[in-house]
Order: sequence, then C-alpha cells, then structure tokens
Amino acid sequence: MGVFLLLFSVLVSFVVVPQVVLILVVLNFGGALFLSFFQIVISFLPKFKPKRKLIKNQPFVSILVPAYNEPPAILMQTLETLSQLQYENFEVLVIDNNTKDISVWKPVEIFTKTLGERFRFFHVDQLSGFKAGAVNYLLKRVDSRSEYIAVIDADYLVKPDFLLIALSYFFKKDIALVQFPQCYRNCSQENQPIADEYSHFFSVYMNMANHFDCVPSTGTLSVYKSEVLKQLKGFRSEILTEDADIGLRIYEAGYKGVYVDLPVGYGLMPYDIEAYRKQKWRWAFGNAQSLPKLFLMFKKISFKSWFGFFLHLTAWTHLNFLPFAAMSAYAIITLFPFTPLINQHRLIISIAFLSLLVNLFSKQTLFWSSFRGSERSLRRSWKAFLVHIGMTLVYSEAWLAFLFRTKMVFDRTNKFILTKVPSLIKNTYQELFLGSLLLVVFIKASYLKEELGIRIMFLSSSFVLFCIYYVHWKIFPTKNCSKKLLAKQELKYEKFLIEGKGILDKNFHKKPYENSFTCPTLEKSSAKKVRWVGTSSC
Repeated sequence: MGVFLLLFSVLVSFVVVPQVVLILVVLNFGGALFLSFFQIVISFLPKFKPKRKLIKNQPFVSILVPAYNEPPAILMQTLETLSQLQYENFEVLVIDNNTKDISVWKPVEIFTKTLGERFRFFHVDQLSGFKAGAVNYLLKRVDSRSEYIAVIDADYLVKPDFLLIALSYFFKKDIALVQFPQCYRNCSQENQPIADEYSHFFSVYMNMANHFDCVPSTGTLSVYKSEVLKQLKGFRSEILTEDADIGLRIYEAGYKGVYVDLPVGYGLMPYDIEAYRKQKWRWAFGNAQSLPKLFLMFKKISFKSWFGFFLHLTAWTHLNFLPFAAMSAYAIITLFPFTPLINQHRLIISIAFLSLLVNLFSKQTLFWSSFRGSERSLRRSWKAFLVHIGMTLVYSEAWLAFLFRTKMVFDRTNKFILTKVPSLIKNTYQELFLGSLLLVVFIKASYLKEELGIRIMFLSSSFVLFCIYYVHWKIFPTKNCSKKLLAKQELKYEKFLIEGKGILDKNFHKKPYENSFTCPTLEKSSAKKVRWVGTSSC
C-alpha cells in the first residue's frame, strides 16, 4: 500500500502545488540523464583480462556453503560436486540455519558424513543475521590453516578446477577477493531471456569494475583472503546485500578485488514471477543500503574506485517511479475532471516521459553492448531488455523504500516448487493498475483524436508496465526445468532421503519430506559421479 500512498501524494501535489512536482520531475530527469550517460559509456569499455600466476603449492581453503530450507537433494548434489574438486588442501563447512522442518536438513546431515572428515555439517536454530549470520557462524569454525575462504550458494555446482583457477588470480598481496560470474543450469531456449538479463550485469558492470578498480563481491563463487575477512570481522548482517557491502569494506581497508569473466559454476534461477520479483527487490534495496557507507568512504579511496562503486550500487536503480506517478495523476484528472488541466501539467508529463525515454535508451544500449558479436545478438538483447524493463517498477520502488526507511525483511529466493502456486495478479497488481490507467487514457485520446504526442506517451508508458507479463511468460518454463532437475536428484539421493525419513519416523514422529517432487517417468540414474551440466547463460 506504500506505493499507492506515494501515488496519492503525487496526485495531490499535482493539483495543489504543480510547481513542486515540476521541480521534482526536472531533478529526476537530471538524475536519469546523469546515470544513463555513464551507463552508456561503461557499456563500450573493452573486455578486461586480469593477470594471473602459476600455483606452486596448494594453500588451505575453507569452502562455506550457507543454506536455508534448501531441498536436500539439491544441497547434496552441491556437496558431492565439491567433493570432486581437483584440489587437496580444502574443507567444506555447510550450515543449515533456521530451517524448522527437520526432514529438510536431516538427510543432508546424514549424507555429509559419507563425504569424509573434510566435510562438516551444522544446523543452528534461531541464528540471526540471515545469510551473513550463517557465513559468520562458519567463519569462526574454519580450520586454523585456512588462507582462503570460498563462499558457494547451496544450489551451485562448481567445476573441478574451480579452486586452482581462483587462486591463480591472487597475483598481488593486496588482492583480497576474486569474483566469478553467476550462471544458471535450469534454463532452456524458452527462458533464455531471463538468464540473459542476469548476464548483462556481469558483462557490463563487472567488466567496468576491473577498469575502475572497484570489484565487489556478488554473493557466490567468491573467494576471499581469510586474514582480510578476519580483519573486517566478517559480514554485516544488517545489510541485505552483504556481498556488496563486504566489497566496499575490502577497499576501505586498503585491499582490492579482481573479477574473472569465466564461468566456473552454475546455479539455479528462481522459477516464478514472485520469487524473481523478491530477488530483484532485495538486490536493489540492499545496494541502496550500501550507498551511505560509500558516501562515508569519499576521499578514503581513489575517486575512480569510488565512482565505479557508485555506478555498481545504482545498477538496479531505475528513476521511473516519479514519471509514472506524474502521468498517472494526469490520467486521473483526464478521466475524472475535478480540476482543470493547465500548461504546467502538460510540461510535467512531457519531462516525465522524456526521463522515461532516456532510461529506456540507456538500458537498451547496455543490453545491445552485452551481446554484440554473439549469435542472434539483436534478438537476444531485445528480449533481455524487455525482461529488464518489465521489472522497472520494482527497480524504481526499491530505492524509494530505502529513502523512506521502509522495513525490508530478507526473503530467501524460492527456486523450487511450492505447495501453493503464487497468484500472478498478487505479484503484478501495481503494474496492472497503472498500466491499465495509462492505456485507458490512450484509448480516450485516440477516440477524441487528441494530439499524437499524448497518445504515443501513454501507449508507450503502459507498454513498459505491461512488460511484467512478458517476464512472467519467459520465466514460467523454468518451473518444469526445475521440477525435472529436482526429481532426478531425489531419485539419485533417494537412499539418504529414505534414511532421514526413517530416523524421523522412529525418533521424532515427523511426516516424510513434503517438499519433494518425484517424476515417475524418470529412470533412476546409475551414475556414480555428478554429471557436469552447463548452459549458454554466460
């Protein structure tokens, strides 16, 4: 309801004090123009190739795998893949924090014991701090020999040479972070635009981070120097994107990071519009939380690095809420003429629409740049762009939520099948309401043969909002893909799921694991090793 309260405030101001709205719209346009200009500039930076060194020995590495309410078969697959690393001196610490259903984490605990002494499993109830709290818990329990810390999400399968590759990029003493891109294995031709929308961030913003010397962490497939994390006292749990925050603090402490544009692991995309929307909101809101920290670092790091971090933290920021609000106010007055429209009102919506166009142009340039030179580049860039602008209201609301100190609760991204199917209307009602309102004004203007500019303005704006349904259409196939992946792994690890169920039935009288999905048409796999599955998402 906060969004509609803000819309109502803009409507009242639009009628009572249009001069104030005009000033705000002009400032918004200036901000959009500023960000768009530099987004276009960084999209044309050449590909950066970081240096690396030969690994003469194998320093000890602690791999941390935080998990919350993760389907046990998926987490077991991640752990088995880690057991096949082409590396000797490492340990794996996996933590399940705050999962209430014991049937979810107990099978993983049983399975972990089969992987040897280098694997340790922890389950902690009532652990505060979300993912940051879980990682900090493990940091206190790593082996004293540990020189490097790798953080891997619970759904990621890493390549066998992951550690050998990562450690070769710590070629200087002041490098404390090596970051790899996030890629996905539950995608197909049908949902490829969703994966492509993710990848533009790495191909543009993370490439820029190497040029501007401002490489942040992105949460998974991240390798840190242990002594630096200890010096920084771990991750800050009050920030939703604790990875972006730790990147800032690494530079503040006098260290640096390196981004390596090489896929070394594949994870899972959220499977529906609800999970996708929550994930993107969390990223945009969490990055906004890091901006005050960045402003306090002004002159503490080089201006080039500082400005690069600013561009990174605003990557998910769209300044489109005020333009939509202003055009909606104009639409309401047009449909319900309780007050006369004046020239100042028309000037407001003209500048608002111009601001929207500037934002759309810069984003389209980013996606075109991301895929130039690749097969079907224009088609792929256009589809990924439509996915991106379909989330524009989410990206526009998040920074306002932070600005007005809206309380944001961390919500784990749902990547698997729930017992309840999320309602499409529930997750798109804001876009539906605003888009329909603008579309009605377009229809009325067309019927009355009003000036062409007004018709184009309202039709285009409604189209942008309705792109949320394109996102839904493209993410929907992920559901079946995820179901098949999960079913296959549940068949593979059926022994441990049954064993965990038996222990629960005997000692705890719990119900069997209810979140699993089994597919009777899939044959039980006889493969002993995890099969490496890659995709074209990177």
